[in-house]
Amino acid sequence: MRELWNSIRDELKSKISESSFNVWISPLTYGGTDGEHILINCPNQFFASWIQEHYLPLLEDCHNMGNWKIRFVPAEKVRDSQRRQLHLPRFAPNQLSAPNFCSRFTFNEFVVGDSNRYAYSTCRNIADEPGKNGRIIYLQADSGLGKSHLSQAVGHAILERHSEARLCYLSANEFTNQVVRAIQKGTLNRFKEHYHRNCDVLLLEEMHCLSGRQRTQAELAQALDPMLDRGKTVIFTGNRLPRQIPNVNAELQSRLSCGIIACINPPDYRTRVKIVLRKAHSQGVDMDREIAEYLAEHLKGDIRRIEGAVVGLIAKSSLLNKQADMELAREVIHELVGEPAELSVAQIKKLICTHYRISEQDLLSRSRKKVIAEPRQLGMYLARKYTDDSLEQIGREFRRDHATVLYAVKKIARERDTSSRRRSELDYLNNLIEKMRWK
Repeated sequence: MRELWNSIRDELKSKISESSFNVWISPLTYGGTDGEHILINCPNQFFASWIQEHYLPLLEDCHNMGNWKIRFVPAEKVRDSQRRQLHLPRFAPNQLSAPNFCSRFTFNEFVVGDSNRYAYSTCRNIADEPGKNGRIIYLQADSGLGKSHLSQAVGHAILERHSEARLCYLSANEFTNQVVRAIQKGTLNRFKEHYHRNCDVLLLEEMHCLSGRQRTQAELAQALDPMLDRGKTVIFTGNRLPRQIPNVNAELQSRLSCGIIACINPPDYRTRVKIVLRKAHSQGVDMDREIAEYLAEHLKGDIRRIEGAVVGLIAKSSLLNKQADMELAREVIHELVGEPAELSVAQIKKLICTHYRISEQDLLSRSRKKVIAEPRQLGMYLARKYTDDSLEQIGREFRRDHATVLYAVKKIARERDTSSRRRSELDYLNNLIEKMRWK
């Protein structure tokens, strides 16, 4: 059936424009069947609705469809289904079903930045040497920051190198259900032995859900030691650190804490820019860097939200048959986060003076000392970026002509692209300004 879907895609590619195909058809993935429907996974509900309205007749009119119909399934429903029906170990000897990993959750698709570099490096090392002693990795992050991505990336990488490896990927809730069923059927020893002997890598998500489940905690703690003694790899994920999960017994907490704990923080500005550009590229769009930077400035935290904004911008561009320009980007940001407060050049000058500990008199003086000239140029650059004032208006505020302002703006922009020190400095100043705008 997957081959049928691939042939349908190929046929449709000859019927619509390349840009429309890249934006709307390429992101679709085969999701199985449910009897009379071919299930096609979509990035989100908006995407599913739009495809249903504009492309379903074309898709179902393709050759070889027979009596099959197509049903689109948004990603959020796919995730819910996976949580309820994960592919779990069967109790037949030496038999594990294949983990239902997301095809996008690979190391190549993971955007690395300062906020996640340690977690990425740790997982990469584990994937390269999965059988090197028994190891526990605990990935901690809030929702949407990439802990599941990294966990599944390890699984993908191990299976690529060792196709015979036996991986088990499930949630803490599903593990609890397994324990309960094993107790009810009197097969608890068989259940634990199965993990000991027939699971090479255990990937257990959402550990915070084990809070208060004392029997499950006890069985998991007892299952870990034999696995680690046999050189198995165990990767946990959770939105809290092990010591922060309430009502966890000392035995399990000790085992969780003795492993490598890697935290994933919200992406910084530069990483967010990379995420925007990567997501746009995966949608077949070569996004202008200025627009990517604008989106990155206004979208913080959850990576799914950032990716959703990119898809929304591309969708709006396609619907309106209009280039994805700054005007559309502002509309998307307004719809997502509202309208920020307007800033004045005077506020930016005050921020510069406070940060660099210089007086406004020094800032506006004719001094060319580096400790004065550089903050002045940064102030003009930020004023140009964050206000609608013209070069002449900014120049008057800094007691300079418009040519001097233009020189400062170009100089700082050039240094931003070539100097890591300058980029870090600008990242910090941008964060200060964004806090002022969104108070």
